[in-house]
Amino acid sequence: MASFTLSAFLCVAVLSSITLAAEKASPLAPCPKGWVQNNKHCYQYFPEKRSWIDAEMHCVSFRGNLASVHNADEHSFLKTLHIHDGDMRAFWVGLSDVYMKGTWIWSDGTKMDFEKWHSGEPKGSGGNKCVISNCDGKDWQVSDCAKSYPYICSLRWR
Repeated sequence: MASFTLSAFLCVAVLSSITLAAEKASPLAPCPKGWVQNNKHCYQYFPEKRSWIDAEMHCVSFRGNLASVHNADEHSFLKTLHIHDGDMRAFWVGLSDVYMKGTWIWSDGTKMDFEKWHSGEPKGSGGNKCVISNCDGKDWQVSDCAKSYPYICSLRWR
């Protein structure tokens, strides 16, 4: 069985996302069943806990990625989507430094143009770090990528 490093997987996932972004969906097509549309993306909350890489791989299986956040409205929307399912736990978003320690990038390859770090974050040393968002006012926090949390996947939709 082949084995991939987290960095190699992330590189493939980003390149796959860029390729998928070039594909065009019908502008009037609704999101797939079970997904919620917000602007040009479809989102789905998954309550089962997975590691960051397992959650990302699950999202990639839908031709998406863990959700990226580019403004305050998206940040609020994701928290609302998560709370709507009655879940107040932290959840994975697609931000990590698995490619290069200390360099935060979104798993979908988009630019980090918005930040919502909790006070004192990002913090942590050693190993790969991934980001959770909280619904209890703590916003983004760094967590060990091997820990398990629920997650939100995002699909680009036009």
